[in-house]
Amino acid sequence: MNYKSLLLAGAAVMISGSAMAADLTNPFYQPGEGQILSTTSFETSRTEKKHNGGAWDGNSLTQEIEYGINNNWSINGSITNDFDTEGVYNNSHNFEYSLGASYVNQIDNVILSAGVEYATLNPKDYWGHHTPERWEKELSAELGLGYDMGNGLTPYAKYGISSAIDTADRDLDQAVMAGIHKFGGNYAFDIAARYDFTTDGKNTNQWWGLASADYYLKDNIAMGVYGEYFLGGSESNYIDEDYTAGVQAKVLF
Repeated sequence: MNYKSLLLAGAAVMISGSAMAADLTNPFYQPGEGQILSTTSFETSRTEKKHNGGAWDGNSLTQEIEYGINNNWSINGSITNDFDTEGVYNNSHNFEYSLGASYVNQIDNVILSAGVEYATLNPKDYWGHHTPERWEKELSAELGLGYDMGNGLTPYAKYGISSAIDTADRDLDQAVMAGIHKFGGNYAFDIAARYDFTTDGKNTNQWWGLASADYYLKDNIAMGVYGEYFLGGSESNYIDEDYTAGVQAKVLF
């Protein structure tokens, strides 16, 4: 599990009572009190290593549910299935689970958000019952800051931190992202840059470019595409190309 999983699982945070409340795809959206937001996404990824290191292809399907407790708080959970694209897993039933909570508050035009998430997977799902590893567990947190400029335009920044728990030797992974979101009534666009890094022993870092586009079939249904592409960093010594592309559907009940 990496920060990409955190972003996909924690993207549903919100602006309560503002003009942006109708935009399900806004990076600060959360459902209102008693409402449920369903996000279903399918994505494919490819990593190509340098120096004849080979390539890795992956496909996954994620279902996330977020429930609005009140105008500021929500809880969420997700299940992700990683398919056996390369024929190396035990089967194509390889599940990751997450539970989280989010807080959002808007003061005038300034939007503040915070979220925490617990994620876990069973290595035996992936590698079979012969594997000695026990359940892997990860704890993540995220802080966000945005500004509602009006006309559906929201520049924003987020900081995330995550680490495995219940293990003696673990990295502390961090990420900083800045982007801008545009909502046009029946469409929405988002473009951002993200810097992933860890300082465990030495600074290892990656730069990523992200983009998404969504179209509203109804006020409560949005369909879209998204992707991210590896731009560079210290890992460029080993990575030749790395990207993810996906489709998603958001439905508000």
